[in-house]
Amino acid sequence: MKNIKAILIAFLMFAVTVTAVKFVATKEMPKYSVKYGTWIDPSKFSSNKGLKNLLKDKNSIAVFGSSELKHCQNSGFHGNTIFQNTDMKPVFIGKGGYQSLYHAIAVGSIGETLKGRKIVISVSPQWFKNTGVKEDAFGATYSESNFIEFLKNKDISDSTKDYVISRAIDLTKNNPTMCNRIKDDVRWYRDNSKNPWDIFRKSIHTRLVEDKADIKLFFNAWKSGMLGKSSDEKADGTTNKKIKWKKYYKKAEKKGIKKTSKNQMGMLDNVYNKKYKKLVDQNIRWKPTYTENSVEGKDLACLLQICKEENLQVMVVLQPFNGLYNDYIRWPKKKRNAIYNKIRKIAKEYDVQLADMTDGEYEKYYFEDESHLALKGLVTFNEKIYDFYKQPSK
Repeated sequence: MKNIKAILIAFLMFAVTVTAVKFVATKEMPKYSVKYGTWIDPSKFSSNKGLKNLLKDKNSIAVFGSSELKHCQNSGFHGNTIFQNTDMKPVFIGKGGYQSLYHAIAVGSIGETLKGRKIVISVSPQWFKNTGVKEDAFGATYSESNFIEFLKNKDISDSTKDYVISRAIDLTKNNPTMCNRIKDDVRWYRDNSKNPWDIFRKSIHTRLVEDKADIKLFFNAWKSGMLGKSSDEKADGTTNKKIKWKKYYKKAEKKGIKKTSKNQMGMLDNVYNKKYKKLVDQNIRWKPTYTENSVEGKDLACLLQICKEENLQVMVVLQPFNGLYNDYIRWPKKKRNAIYNKIRKIAKEYDVQLADMTDGEYEKYYFEDESHLALKGLVTFNEKIYDFYKQPSK
C-alpha cells in the first residue's frame, strides 16, 4: 500500500512539474528581437507555435534557407547586425541540412499565419545532389509539430500532401520508429481516422508533441539569452533606422582587402588556411556530385506549389558557387550553369521573383569558403531581402 501511495505521489509531482513548466514555456515565449529572429537553433524551427508567434507581426518576413543563414554571424555584415532598429523583422528559418522538403512542410504548417504575405527562399545549388536531401539530414531536421499542422492544413491539395508524405516515408524507411510515427500522423491528422483507439491516441499525442517542442524552445532560448524584452525596439514600439548600404559595402571591401589577401581562391584567409591550404598544397581536388537532375528539383517545385496554394509572394534567392575554387577543382562552369538554369526554370514556372546572385561567382570579397557568402556577398544577400520587403505588395 505504501509503495502504491509513493508511486501516486511521485506521478502527481511529475504531472504538476510538467504542467508548471508548460505554463511558463507558453507564457514566456521569446518576444521578437532581431537577435532572436536571426537566431539559428533547431528548437526554433521545430516549434510550430513558436514560429507562428514570431511571424504574427505584419512587419516580419520569413527567410528560409540553410547554412548560409548561420555563417559569419559575428562579422558585422550578418542580418543580426544590419537589420537592427529597422522597420523589417526578419525571421531566419534553417541551417545546414535544411532543404526544400523541410521548408515545404514548414511553410504548409504556418500557411494561415503567412497567407498573402512575402517570404524569401534562399536556394543553394549544393542541395542538388543525386538524391536531394540525405536521409540523416531529413531525420535531423524533421519537426513532427510542423508536420501535424501541415497535414491539417485544408488549403494544401491532396496531391501536394501525397508527394510530401511519400518523400517523408521514403527518407525514413531505414528509421522504423520515425517512419511509423509519420504513418500514424497521416492516418490521424490527414485521413482523420474514426477508429476510437486512434482518436484516443491522437488526443494525447497532439498535446505531447506540442508540449515537447514548446518546452525545448523555451529552455534553449533561455540558455541562449533570448527571453525578455526586445533590445532593438524603441520605447514607443517603432523602428526606423535607414540602412546605409554604401557604407556597408565600403566597410566590407576594406575588411576584404585585409582578410582575403593571402590566398587565390577568393576565400577568407583564416578559413582557407584551416580547411583548404593543405589540399591545395597537395594538389588534391575533390569531385562534386551535384546535378540538375537531382530530386531536389521536385522538392523545390513542391515547396513553390505550397506557396502558390497559400497565395504567398515569394522571392527565391539563387546562391552562387565560388567560381575561383570550383575552377581550381575542375568542376566546370557548364555544370554549375546547368544547376543554376534548373533553379531559374522552376522559379519561372511558378512565376516567383528571382534574385540571382550567380554573377558574383568571381566577385572579390564575396565568399567565406567554397560556397558560403561573406563580406560583400553577405551585404548583397541582405540588401536583396530588404529591397524585396520594401516592394509594394501585390
